[in-house]
Amino acid sequence: MRLILTLLVVFGLGLLIVLLRRGRARRARLAFEQNAARLHAERLISDDAESFVTLHSLPEAQTMDHTAIVMQGGDGSQIYLTVPAKYVVCDEATLRSLLNALDAVEWNEPAQATLTFELAPIGSGIYGGMGGASVIDGVWLHPRLMEAGLLPVATDVVYGRRTVDDARAAFPQSLRD
Repeated sequence: MRLILTLLVVFGLGLLIVLLRRGRARRARLAFEQNAARLHAERLISDDAESFVTLHSLPEAQTMDHTAIVMQGGDGSQIYLTVPAKYVVCDEATLRSLLNALDAVEWNEPAQATLTFELAPIGSGIYGGMGGASVIDGVWLHPRLMEAGLLPVATDVVYGRRTVDDARAAFPQSLRD
């Protein structure tokens, strides 16, 4: 009887040690991930335009936490739109079409309009002309485009509720002075 009791105690202590080690490893991994996200956010908020990390595609950006879609025109002179990648329902081709539509309204220089996928958590700033941008918990649109009433239209496209062709009817010809 004592032998069985001793074996149960030893087995129980062994199991407890294994569980404690797993918990410690899990907490260490979580702390590492949180610290990495914080460091990336601090780099993004700085005014150094070379401090951001870009990804290759929408699918890649959607597999990672703390990523954002950034649309800009005028060779970086104006950020048009930002949105966390996890909220994007449309495909990459639709995002590029939306970028072209926004650029036609503001700069009308398609060769200088860019769509990037960046490591940028919600709350971070995006360096750029005309005041830069922010990554918010939703779609951020440049104030000039918001004043033109394009936020609901752009949001519908990003969230997959409207095609770009349908949305173009709501776009003004130009906002340039």
